[in-house]
Amino acid sequence: MQVDAHVTFAQDWDIDIIQQLEATNNEMAVLSTYLSDISGALDPVTGYSKIKTRPIMCNTDYETDVQGSHLRHRSQPERLPTIKDMPQMQPFWAAGFSFSRGHFVVNVPYDLYQPMIFQGEESSIGIRAFTYGYDHYAPQRSICFHTYASGHEERNKVPHFWQHAQKYQG
Repeated sequence: MQVDAHVTFAQDWDIDIIQQLEATNNEMAVLSTYLSDISGALDPVTGYSKIKTRPIMCNTDYETDVQGSHLRHRSQPERLPTIKDMPQMQPFWAAGFSFSRGHFVVNVPYDLYQPMIFQGEESSIGIRAFTYGYDHYAPQRSICFHTYASGHEERNKVPHFWQHAQKYQG
């Protein structure tokens, strides 16, 4: 499993995500998505998720920033799942949440020749995983939630990777 550092897990997340992976009946399944925001997501008493929607990644577009132009995956608006009782196939892989069998990280490692890459690792890993035979799925249910900083200045008071970008020119 790979997740962002600022993630909060629901009660019994580990049992749930293993059941979801097994529901695919696919040795080469990878559950991966952009996570829902933590705001209002967890029951404060039980710790279980209150969210019934499924985040799916099926949009992509070009984005331009200080790193140049690159493809940027986007989530479609979350809705109640139309495919019930199992994760849903999707075209993309997300670095912020990925869960699979251990052979995924052996067969599709990060590219050691791309230090300090932020935009681009998702496309690189997603394409290499697909050509190796892996299938990307949006989880059936959210088992963890992201503490996004946009629109929440109090959440944005942490160091960011780009503060050291000058160490890795080119």
